[in-house]
Amino acid sequence: MPFTAVPAYALSITELTDILGRCFQDYFVPFTLTPEQFAARFIAEGLSFADSCVWFADNEPVAIALITRRGNRARLAAFAIQPGWRGKGLTKPMLGALFAGLKDVTSLSLEVIRENAPAIALYESLGFSIARDLCGYQGKRVEPVAGLAEGSLDGLLCAVYRGPAENTPWQLDPLSFPSLPCRILKDGEHAWAVIATLTATPQLRYLFVEPAYRRQGLARQLLQKINAQYPGIGTPVAVPAALASLFEGAGYQEMVIAQYEMVRTA
Repeated sequence: MPFTAVPAYALSITELTDILGRCFQDYFVPFTLTPEQFAARFIAEGLSFADSCVWFADNEPVAIALITRRGNRARLAAFAIQPGWRGKGLTKPMLGALFAGLKDVTSLSLEVIRENAPAIALYESLGFSIARDLCGYQGKRVEPVAGLAEGSLDGLLCAVYRGPAENTPWQLDPLSFPSLPCRILKDGEHAWAVIATLTATPQLRYLFVEPAYRRQGLARQLLQKINAQYPGIGTPVAVPAALASLFEGAGYQEMVIAQYEMVRTA
């Protein structure tokens, strides 16, 4: 059956949210977003309505792919197929055509659940390779204690961009924060955190210690204070595994789900 590929800009946010939820039915990690949450999350991540796509058959959505972009870097932020169309070999031709149409992209990335061997093999066949492990962490349940000061977004971004560039995973990149509902917290003058308030459950989205003040225990102290203020707070499954000792030393536990970041370069 022929499919019609429709760019995301031809559909409303409400329609895209509904299609995303329908296509992610029965997946290991479903999407349950409101249109407002969809807009806040994906626009903060750099959603490209021109590059993102929905495939239709007889006016019914079959699959959806969301592409986010920052300059010449792009990311497959989400891809899913409706349950009735899975197992028919559609993923590779759909994504192959979609990726071939991306203009001026020198680096394309995505995240895939570490145990999803078929998906990893498929992405490898499309030219991707594993770049690094990504994990999620959750703090212990304790009695809440206040104590962190409010910071400003401008202050945080100035501190970040005074330092050297860092290879930050897409979801954690400070470029998201001007559009993302969030709180900026400070511990002293040199340690910062970003708490996303996109949903009713706050999420630790970013941790930053100014380079000259690292290796003094400030990050671990900040993580402990965050968990005291937001007991049981979790992160996205987007934290580089290299930071495991930091989170575990601050009393956080690794989540069951883990991912690989995969990258394809031009």
